[in-house]
Amino acid sequence: MTGKERVLKAFRHEEPDRTPIFERLIKPPTDVVVLGRESATSFPERLRIWEEEGWEVLMERQARDTVEMVKRLGFDMICLRMNAPKTSERPQRIGAYTWRVGDTIQHYLPETGVVRSAPVYPEPIDEEEQERRIIAEVEWEYEAPDLSEDRFYVFRRAEELMAEAGMDWAVYVSNYSIGTALPRFYLEWFYRAPELIHRYYEKCSRAAIDRGRKYAEMGATVIGLGGDFAGNQGPMISPAHYEEFIVPRIREQADALNREGVLVTNTSDGNLWPVIEPFLIGTRVDGYGEIDGIAGMDLGVLKEQYGGRICFLGNLDIKRVLCSGTVEDSKRMMIECIEKGWGNGGHVIMTSNVVHRDVKPENYLAALEAYWDYFGGGNVVSGEWCNDQ
Repeated sequence: MTGKERVLKAFRHEEPDRTPIFERLIKPPTDVVVLGRESATSFPERLRIWEEEGWEVLMERQARDTVEMVKRLGFDMICLRMNAPKTSERPQRIGAYTWRVGDTIQHYLPETGVVRSAPVYPEPIDEEEQERRIIAEVEWEYEAPDLSEDRFYVFRRAEELMAEAGMDWAVYVSNYSIGTALPRFYLEWFYRAPELIHRYYEKCSRAAIDRGRKYAEMGATVIGLGGDFAGNQGPMISPAHYEEFIVPRIREQADALNREGVLVTNTSDGNLWPVIEPFLIGTRVDGYGEIDGIAGMDLGVLKEQYGGRICFLGNLDIKRVLCSGTVEDSKRMMIECIEKGWGNGGHVIMTSNVVHRDVKPENYLAALEAYWDYFGGGNVVSGEWCNDQ
């Protein structure tokens, strides 16, 4: 069975030979352990290659590193996305971890992995002026996103490399556009200027549909919709506002992209129980990504209540176990995740977000080892995880 076949069976609620496994993004230091070098998709390696060797070399390296990571770890799905356009200004290094990129200065903090970005010539403006400028942008006529061919170089090249290697993986694309991680005045608009929030999300949704149709044309299997709107204690907005402003927009995206032949997920970490019914059923999506067990989203309970209708993508803990737990803790977590999600498909194993800088590589790889041991598929061979398709 190929990786794509496993993923499709999971979404169709049919039993695959093993639970499909996937990860959206693997950052340093785990990427270094897996590849033996930093990935060209990671900051600051991405800017170093771009500055020293050029756009074409960077794009080729990103495609190759993305494919190699999935192959080495034996995943069933690959995450692809749009890349920087060829017309982008070449980065200029101005410090050990600092680059000028177009009109911004980007500074990398190696101790945390955080990238701070600031305009080259900052114009001091107060919050009222910032809001006035944003309102003007919201009220402008809709402009379609840039979908020029050079923005899909990595996407196309990765698919070529997959075909050359005989790998038939599902393709996942992050197309998030409707979150609430916004400046304060945006959140105030829910109460004092609801017409602006409606207009803002309407434009976001149109752009997501335009991008999604292009991704479908490119061969995407699953497109992730939504965006973060909750923390450990619950949603950042009221359930009533979520249903009024966000659910209709996710639903229109889901309907439009399902008609293009792709599967769609709604995506957010955090505690979603106060809005779980509209989040899963009201939006008419096929799946739920970034299931956050630490925030109380228990995979077993979700599977019991919605397992006949929704495919769940998660929920390895990247807040505690993979960061501060032991190798044995990580293995036990993987087995628990497999067993809670098993039964009539409906489950793809991944973390509750991404494999970030604080994740211990030995913990993450131990969890993968437990996965392969559980299903009796191969283990480590010459430093690579078996891909058994």
